[in-house]
Amino acid sequence: MNVLFVAAEVDPLVKTGGLADVAGALPAALRAAEHDVRVVMPRYRVLRERGVPMEGPVAASFLPIGEWAEEQRVWRLSGGAAPLYLLDIPAAFERASIYGEGDDHRRFILFARGVMDLMQYLREVEGWQPDVVHCNDWHAALVINYIKTFYAYTFGHIATVFTIHNLAYQGASPPETLSLAGLSERGLVENGLGPRIAGTFNFMARGIVFGDVVTTVSPTYAEEIMTADYGEGLDGVLRAKRDRVVGILNGIDTTVFDPATDRHLAANYSAGDPLGRVMCKVALQREFALPEVPDRPLLGVVSRLVEQKGLDLVEAVMPWLLRETDAQLVLLGSGQAQWQDTFSRISAAHPTRVGVRIGFDAALAQRIYAGSDCFLMPSRFEPCGLGQMIALRYGSVPIVRATGGLNDTVQEGYEGNGFRFHPYEARYFTDAIGRALAAYRDEAGWAVLRERGMREDNSWAHAANRYGRVYEAARWVRGA
Repeated sequence: MNVLFVAAEVDPLVKTGGLADVAGALPAALRAAEHDVRVVMPRYRVLRERGVPMEGPVAASFLPIGEWAEEQRVWRLSGGAAPLYLLDIPAAFERASIYGEGDDHRRFILFARGVMDLMQYLREVEGWQPDVVHCNDWHAALVINYIKTFYAYTFGHIATVFTIHNLAYQGASPPETLSLAGLSERGLVENGLGPRIAGTFNFMARGIVFGDVVTTVSPTYAEEIMTADYGEGLDGVLRAKRDRVVGILNGIDTTVFDPATDRHLAANYSAGDPLGRVMCKVALQREFALPEVPDRPLLGVVSRLVEQKGLDLVEAVMPWLLRETDAQLVLLGSGQAQWQDTFSRISAAHPTRVGVRIGFDAALAQRIYAGSDCFLMPSRFEPCGLGQMIALRYGSVPIVRATGGLNDTVQEGYEGNGFRFHPYEARYFTDAIGRALAAYRDEAGWAVLRERGMREDNSWAHAANRYGRVYEAARWVRGA
């Protein structure tokens, strides 16, 4: 099929989170499965400043917004995994930030309008038209809204898929956004959303309502977001579309994340030849100025330092961990000042047990996966999570809270690959760490557990096959 993949960020060009990982990897996997995928994203100022080579501009137009119009030029980047179109809209994206501006609603209305103009260019000039438009998160949601309303005569036959990467971020905007976008409440009111989101314009809600199929990034998260606890106010409309909501686990790039070839490691190793892990562990202890004792358990954390990631639980278990065990802990991350300060203080107070680096360093992250014995992810919620899959690939046994994608990828027991807990309480997290540390003392059993995880296939190929079936379903819904 022909697929237009729409996202606000694409790795390696622009990345603020997991959306970029998906947008960078999934189109390549889909093309490997013989789908003709093309990707579109904004052309942010940072791309111009970095001198990213592009072809064009290949097209230009003016985009309506309210009673005004803004200029757009379209650039093309070839030679990557999939053809990539960059929408150069100076009024929206010629600025330092990616998100978080006071006029984000206006910026991504323009982006959606720009995608519609791009679709007309692709059809009329390049002779290419998508069978499916696949939009990701709230930034791209209005593309689907426009296809099903304003552009229905031209593009209404095209199937649409809307993927929720994190329901907590919905693009809730002031009510005047409605007139800026040139849209109406029709469709939302019919789906019972009018009163629920009264006084706001909700981008995410429109993607859900107008999408032929809605996907999210793990089967468990797909079920969770239909409940009041996780639904962020949109659980009702998601339940109404239950038969068209699908959870598909993300994958990881198994060429980038491969301990057998990773050039950032002190030594390479594999599931069949794990001896290099010992060198990686000692090197990691040295890098964090911890005692270089290879038989002591070493726990790793690589995380955004935000409330979602369960950092209050990590803080709560630290006294027990320091008092009752001999384990070491290393942490890499950045985020809220509260958590940066908390873990920096703990490290300063216990420099032989806890090492902390504030910031993000992709190479160091991979050394933590390779050198740690266990990887901690006690998230409050986790739509999918990639850290636990990367950890498995590198032989770091995950200890997770059983939520979202963590629940789908980490199992405990005789045939399991890690350790997990359910209620969001420190005592249950403590118990899970305790079980892991007890298992670690059984050297032979631990080697089997570690190897089992390393041999799992969490590549994007599985996800691409699932999305191929979803695209077929969306076309069936559309009657194509």
